[in-house]
Amino acid sequence: MKRIFICLLLSCYTCMSVAVELPDLGDSSANYLSAQDEAALGRQIMMEIRADPAYFNDPETVDFVNHVAGKLLAVSEDAIGMRFEVFVLQDSTLNAFAMPGGYIGVHTGLILAAENESELASVLAHEISHVTQHHVAREMEAQSQNMPLTLAAMAAALLAARTSPDATVGGIVGAQAGAIQAQLNSSRGYEKEADRLGIQRLIRSGYDPRAMWTFFEKLQHYDSFYEAVPAFLKTHPLTTERLAEIQNRLENVPYRQVQDSPNFQLVRSRIKALVGSPTEAIRSFSGEELNPKYPQDQAEIYGYAVALWRNHQFQDAKQKLDSVRLYAKPNAMFLSLNAQITNDQGKLEQALELYRQALNQYPEDRALNYGLINTLLGLHRYQEALDFIRKRLQYNDHDAKLYDLEAQGFSALNQQLLSHQALAYYYERMDNYSAALDQLQIALKTGDGDFYQKSSVEAQIDTLKNTLAADKASRKK
Repeated sequence: MKRIFICLLLSCYTCMSVAVELPDLGDSSANYLSAQDEAALGRQIMMEIRADPAYFNDPETVDFVNHVAGKLLAVSEDAIGMRFEVFVLQDSTLNAFAMPGGYIGVHTGLILAAENESELASVLAHEISHVTQHHVAREMEAQSQNMPLTLAAMAAALLAARTSPDATVGGIVGAQAGAIQAQLNSSRGYEKEADRLGIQRLIRSGYDPRAMWTFFEKLQHYDSFYEAVPAFLKTHPLTTERLAEIQNRLENVPYRQVQDSPNFQLVRSRIKALVGSPTEAIRSFSGEELNPKYPQDQAEIYGYAVALWRNHQFQDAKQKLDSVRLYAKPNAMFLSLNAQITNDQGKLEQALELYRQALNQYPEDRALNYGLINTLLGLHRYQEALDFIRKRLQYNDHDAKLYDLEAQGFSALNQQLLSHQALAYYYERMDNYSAALDQLQIALKTGDGDFYQKSSVEAQIDTLKNTLAADKASRKK
């Protein structure tokens, strides 16, 4: 292992020296990261990010940005066989970044700054291109002597985010993105390549490709209105030449009007309602004259209802939500909030029926599924909750939250071995294999569980040990 001391300039402008344990990637003959190395490094970084308060794990928001990315990936032949995950960080700065292993981070500030869905898609299309073209590994190959320093900067920023309570946590995590992309984006060629491929993805997926030019130009002019240049431009240097090249590529593309999906504006209002304190969120909506008859106001009224719900003003929240539901088209986000308000009013049986009705219309909606399970747990109907979870896992066994809820159900029934095994699956899906292994070892010591359950845990322990050994061997190449 190499022990490297570096000085990293963080977003809060404090410089610190951090000792970081890094995997030994070998001498200068190891000029690139293998796919396995990229995946292992990405998992390690994501384990830290998911533990950070800036990690914005709101299912409606996360599902929407992944839906947009999914439309882009569906027409991307160069992404076949690659794993992608888009996550959101609660941070008011305008930034997005790609990391090894197909992880793409987006700040809430950037989502709020996008005026239409195509602008958000243009950023995701650009970041997807950084991943598909392996720009991280290519830059490390080109600058092999600096590769350990790049990895150290990434690790140091993450460590600082967990040890600097006075700093803006999200901003520091954003600095982690800068640590990797400062190297990546030093090459104008990589940025132009990501622009070119991103435009192709936008065209093929049905988004407006001109949104890339309009959004990037908007970012370039932000420093005229705000004190700081947007973080996105610091990690993705935007020159006049690059903007002109984007415009030239769009010159012969026929104009087409692209309508946003209803959830784009709803998600923007939801973010606005969920960031900051509840009272601040309410103030951001309450000063506006909103009419539920007007489509342009319906998303804002929904956001206002979310802010009121956060502040435990359940009756007011229900009134606002009901007003918009009279005129707006049906939407899973309306039904989820309605059931959640009912649950929080203590009307659990009524909330359960609302969740069941909503799931008949939107069976795959994660927020509705989680809400129903939580309501069943609140009603002490633990076995019913576990049966429902088991059915959901048959469709998606990668959903970490389902395993967390399953662990709660097993614990309530005093089935401790199964509870700890479910927690192990949860940590495994969160890329924290060491924590998963700890839970499995605890499971064997609980004293309950039959022969087959114990055998299952032992087999899982062997699998995790092999995975951890493989990751360790990969880092030592």
